[in-house]
Amino acid sequence: MSTLAFTPQQQAVIEHVQGHAKVVAVAGAGKTTTLTHFIQRQLEQGQNPRRMLVIMYNKSAQQDFTRKLSRLRLPSSAPQIRTFHALGLRIYRTLIERGYLSEFQGDPISQSEMEFHLWRLMQQKAPSHRRQEILQERKKWVDPMMSFMEQVKSSLDPAAVVFKAQQLPEHCRFFVNTYEAFEQWRKQQRRISYGDMLHDPCMLFTQRPDIAQEFSNHMDWILVDEYQDINGIQQFLLEVLAGERSKVMVIGDPDQTIYEYRGSDSDYMVKLFDERFQNPRVYPLTTSFRYGHQVALLAGSLIHKNQGRLDLPVLAADSNPKTQVNFYPCMDEIPSLLSCIESQSEMHGAENVAVLYRLWGMSAPLELALLQRGIAYDMPSQFWVLERSELQNFMLLFELASGDFAKRDQTSQYRMLLNFLVLPALKIKRTMLDELAQSMVQALSQYSGSSIKRVLSQIDYGEFNAWQKQQIQERLLFLELTQDKRLKGFQLVNRYVRETDFYKGLSDGAFSKQQADDRIATVQGFVRFMTSINLKVNEVLGHFSQLKLNKQQQVTKGVKISSIHRAKGLEWSSVVLPSVSSAFYPYEAEGEMQQASSIEAERRLFYVAMTRAKQSLHIFYPQEDQRQVSPFLSSPAMQSLRDAFYELAQHQNSIQVSKNVLNDLRRYTSALNWKVDLRVTKQTKEESRVQQSVRHSQFGEGIVVEQSPKYLHIRFQDGQIRTLDRSIAQSFLQFLPN
Repeated sequence: MSTLAFTPQQQAVIEHVQGHAKVVAVAGAGKTTTLTHFIQRQLEQGQNPRRMLVIMYNKSAQQDFTRKLSRLRLPSSAPQIRTFHALGLRIYRTLIERGYLSEFQGDPISQSEMEFHLWRLMQQKAPSHRRQEILQERKKWVDPMMSFMEQVKSSLDPAAVVFKAQQLPEHCRFFVNTYEAFEQWRKQQRRISYGDMLHDPCMLFTQRPDIAQEFSNHMDWILVDEYQDINGIQQFLLEVLAGERSKVMVIGDPDQTIYEYRGSDSDYMVKLFDERFQNPRVYPLTTSFRYGHQVALLAGSLIHKNQGRLDLPVLAADSNPKTQVNFYPCMDEIPSLLSCIESQSEMHGAENVAVLYRLWGMSAPLELALLQRGIAYDMPSQFWVLERSELQNFMLLFELASGDFAKRDQTSQYRMLLNFLVLPALKIKRTMLDELAQSMVQALSQYSGSSIKRVLSQIDYGEFNAWQKQQIQERLLFLELTQDKRLKGFQLVNRYVRETDFYKGLSDGAFSKQQADDRIATVQGFVRFMTSINLKVNEVLGHFSQLKLNKQQQVTKGVKISSIHRAKGLEWSSVVLPSVSSAFYPYEAEGEMQQASSIEAERRLFYVAMTRAKQSLHIFYPQEDQRQVSPFLSSPAMQSLRDAFYELAQHQNSIQVSKNVLNDLRRYTSALNWKVDLRVTKQTKEESRVQQSVRHSQFGEGIVVEQSPKYLHIRFQDGQIRTLDRSIAQSFLQFLPN
């Protein structure tokens, strides 16, 4: 056995012998190390590795686990370590060999191939009045159809039952028919998708329990990592494989269940595991080795508000980094964000700094600012700001202004012009706009070198009525404006957004509120960026080309920009959380065709974001209106909790705290057996200073924005928030009449 020092909680897991087990591990609790040493101990005691199966959530986790297990001195070969999908594919091939399933052909259906076929089938299965919109707004409809497909494939229920459970509107009922048509096409072609690796075998097992029995009761042990992310079809397969023989150990954190859109449900770990695998031994791993007491206290107090969770504390080891939590109230967030990113990159290295967003569209202003400043950053290429679909009409205008549009081939010109005509929607038949875009391409070719005005004058409006002609001419006027060399780029962009009612068009054309908010946030960030660069309309494209080139030539690792969902399982020295406002935390995702998320799911997401940090956590929130601040910062009162911890860190035996943080502090200190006398401070008139005007002898005038019994948080006229100790500041501070 290893000579590593384990906590009593970890040691209890490692020494587990008999029966099922549920290991509940907070973020950073060392669960992988604990699990690998459990396997080592089992093998040392004679466990046959061929009778032990380890199931990981994804390929990267499987590779990481395999690597860590290989570093241990095992007495025999390692057990099987597979992802759910790899395991499903192996079972699928065995079922083919035994004649239970038909052989499939070729590689699994790719996402792009699936999207194309779903788009084609939706146009056939949708009501006739919807087909034009689906043809015109492919992404709007294909994205939620793909999400619906994923929900069906993660469940044992028929598509109609899943549709009802998702609470999608009645006019989307053709999703069910589309799914069934896709399945018919898939089976005719003898193809499978990634989801079918599990779905097809499991559906067969439900219909033929005798076949399922052939795969049951082969293992002594089945270990499942990241169990909080399991969905219905994976749970079913686990039960089939375990049968009556296998001892099942699952490990995870229900407070980190954030993939509900894939069918995950925290209830599987909170209570359903205990029902399916009765009388399990529950092992808590409540101490994190990633972050310090500040993060543990604040994140734990936040997640404690959730009712549907296991009542376990979130603690930090004393040896952990002393993670600092900083709050930044901002009116203009981007300059403060850039300053924070630059200072943290200098301190920790850019690759060790992450900026995590609730929605991808929220990152657009920062990404543009980083490009402008020349700061290296990394993010998935499909989300790169200047390539986003909602900005392509602006790219068309700037290409026309610079003359680069003429360099495109005619197919590309047609697509861009058609998009310009249909977004925002003109309420004109798509076929008519399609013909108009084609005629414009022909005119551009015929009158190459002529002015845009002359090209547009050649358009035949014969089929359009007077109202339609006026709508089109008002839209095409922006093409003419690109030739005005005196016009600034931001002037053209602002006029276009205003006169086309572009934000409404994005909202009307989106499938869900989240999709609309994402797109609008991107465009708003782009508009602000255009104002900041202040270039003439014919100079903008060249500037963008240089920014793109700089990005492509980036050789060093940069700051990581990610969504919170993609950040799960990762950690960085410094984590930045921008725009922590009531608009995004919690995010009200319900829309006409999207399932609403719960407040508890949103808390779990913010908890995951907070617990990615090791050395420092930086939270930015709106300054101008307290009503815009996320309730996740006020309940619990995070800044007051942080201030109280400053006193705890001084190892004072008795401290005074505000009543609104007493229970959170008491729960945390009790769990750690800290002997601290927590006394509630009665707030006097003198101490109630929020929104009070002040004058400081060094910093000048300001306003108290937050307070605690020991500290005042004051925003001075230079925009900086300074935290002052009451007892020290009283000699330098004068309270002014409001």
